[in-house]
Amino acid sequence: MLQKIIPNIILWAIVTGIVACSYAADYIEGEMTNRASFSISARYVAGTGVIVEWDYDPDNESFAGYEIYMTEDPDNEFADMIVVGARYNISSSYFQKVDNLQNASTTSFTHSSLPSSGIYFYRVGVVNWEERDYDGDGKKDKSPTSPNESLYESYTEIDAISGSAMVEIY
Repeated sequence: MLQKIIPNIILWAIVTGIVACSYAADYIEGEMTNRASFSISARYVAGTGVIVEWDYDPDNESFAGYEIYMTEDPDNEFADMIVVGARYNISSSYFQKVDNLQNASTTSFTHSSLPSSGIYFYRVGVVNWEERDYDGDGKKDKSPTSPNESLYESYTEIDAISGSAMVEIY
């Protein structure tokens, strides 16, 4: 009897260990990359472009703006991801400067400077100002008093990033 129970207990321990390791690895990876902090939707409307929508409240004093990213390869988080929308001209061939992306209350973006037909994946990044002494008074500030493109490019970081949304452009 004991000879049947022991292999089952060992098998149960191995399976439990593998599952636990998988969940632990996913949790650690998620914390390290801060992936998919919120969801988005995207749809193609002929004659208008791709409409990307989200529901996210940055709820902090360091908010610098939203950035919209596009790629053809969703399984590679860092390759070929281009910025297609932001508050300052970060530049790509499909980029659009959109002033309302600096407002925390913004919940949509229409991408009209589209690439050729195909399947694309969009993501939204929440960008924060780094805490530093922007005004020279010796105290760290949550954001600059007079933000500009140079400060934005030098002193911001991604705080959160959405999951991806697939769109077919035709």
